[in-house]
Amino acid sequence: MTIRSNGLRRWTQGLTGLGWLLLSCSPSAAILPNWLQPLLPTDSQTALWVQDTHSGEVLVSHNPDVLMLPASTQKLLTAVTAWQVLGEDFRFHTRLYTTGKTENGILNGDLYLQFDGDPRLTRAQLAQMAAKLADSGIQHITGKLVLVGSNDSQWQAPGWVWDDLGICYAAPVSSFVIDQNCVKALLLQRDQTTQVKPLLPAPISVRSNAYFDPQKQQAFCQLRLQLQPDNHYQLTGCYAGSAPLPLAIAVNDPSRYAADVVSAIYQQQFAFKGPVSIATDIPPAATLLFDNRSEPLSQLISEMLLDSDNLIADTLLKQAGQQRFGKHAGFAAGSRTVKETLEQFGISMSSSNIADGSGLSRYNLLSARQLAQLLQQIQRRPALQWLTEVLPKAGISGTLQYKRPFNRSPLRGAVVAKTGSMSGVQNLAGFLSGDATHDKNRYLFVVLENGLNPQAEKHKRSFMAAVMPALQQHLPVEPAAALSQQKGAR
Repeated sequence: MTIRSNGLRRWTQGLTGLGWLLLSCSPSAAILPNWLQPLLPTDSQTALWVQDTHSGEVLVSHNPDVLMLPASTQKLLTAVTAWQVLGEDFRFHTRLYTTGKTENGILNGDLYLQFDGDPRLTRAQLAQMAAKLADSGIQHITGKLVLVGSNDSQWQAPGWVWDDLGICYAAPVSSFVIDQNCVKALLLQRDQTTQVKPLLPAPISVRSNAYFDPQKQQAFCQLRLQLQPDNHYQLTGCYAGSAPLPLAIAVNDPSRYAADVVSAIYQQQFAFKGPVSIATDIPPAATLLFDNRSEPLSQLISEMLLDSDNLIADTLLKQAGQQRFGKHAGFAAGSRTVKETLEQFGISMSSSNIADGSGLSRYNLLSARQLAQLLQQIQRRPALQWLTEVLPKAGISGTLQYKRPFNRSPLRGAVVAKTGSMSGVQNLAGFLSGDATHDKNRYLFVVLENGLNPQAEKHKRSFMAAVMPALQQHLPVEPAAALSQQKGAR
């Protein structure tokens, strides 16, 4: 590899002659500047990659090929794959069909409501479709209402942690999604008992044996939500507080939930008594009545990256897989599509393991080098460069808006990156602006830390939080005049 005479002089101080020989002869050798050594934790696994985007030179390479849990940095892979496979014109469609005829305000025949997995479909939008049908003059429906969707019954990816299920950030990924398959509720105290009250009417039931413990008399106080069939739940345990507790409960049977929600809408709007059933196909002779389109793919990807939205990520993964392998394909097809797409970009994915699109799965494995190569493609390819504009910006937007130390100087506004956090994991992958020159996205970086003790994590400063300010302080900076000449020469 080539070492610049000025750029890395202070980074490599202290290397012996043998050290220089190893560094110059081995492209995969670790490039560890002196300032980094004290920041490396002894009780967790770390990887770091830093690259100058102007020269392409790798400035720091620490454990670049060690496979680690990517957490939500995995959404970068999903974003690129969805954009490449689905195309910028892609939208989700929720369509209403009929096989019947209307006479004197009566629809004699069946209705088919086709769900497409739209992660932002709401009950209000479904009610609007029903209202349009009523506005067309229909008052009574004699037939049945059929909900149509994929028969893929794998609603959670392999490797999702079982105690995440039932919580909205791990909501089931299905063709049938209404209000993000999430029910917001409050845990309330009623005399000596507790009650779970949904904020809006929802076809779920939660029995509660939980209790409040404001005096903290219990040494181990936590709530446990047990999933039961047909969107029934049992809440047990205790809550160490006294105020009403907000809950976000994930639907556990999305097709049943959709059938109950849609049935309530149509019974309120029409003379309709059902039944509501589930199918996988629309009859060939059915006539399209209405089409509810989602926001465009660019907006969905932007929201996914900015807010680290798991449901959007995994529905896009499944859609990409279905585009390649058929309409009933699931997580495995989507994961294979990710690998094949990135391999076409020249990124070797043979060592990786892809289980989902969100990063929730504990089976996902990626290296810092693979994430860095993907960031290189995002920055170099004109069709993908817009993704750098919708990443969270330190101290300003998304998951980096309030995260320390990114919400204050000197990192505020200088970092755009995808976060990746879960129990025991703190990752970050993106771009850092040059300090003195304010050269936007000058440095590409990947910071990975796995194996953080969940208890110590609350009190210990993560590797990411320690290394990023130091990285900005020690990065080589070219004089502004030299930088302007370099830009003018390109």
